[in-house]
Amino acid sequence: MKKGWRIVLFLVVAALFLGAVSVGVGVITGANGDRIFQTLDDRYHLQVYYDYIMQVYDAFLIS
Repeated sequence: MKKGWRIVLFLVVAALFLGAVSVGVGVITGANGDRIFQTLDDRYHLQVYYDYIMQVYDAFLIS
């Protein structure tokens, strides 16, 4: 079981690394951050998740 979690962790780290490299290459080749964020937001609705997390955080902060 321990070996299985190592494989899962390796795959997650590899995916994050490849994503970071992809964004880095995009920025180097002339893409701007707003366009990258807009593309990710259109596909994964990042702003919705961000707003939800901030509302939950504010609710815990108030109480």
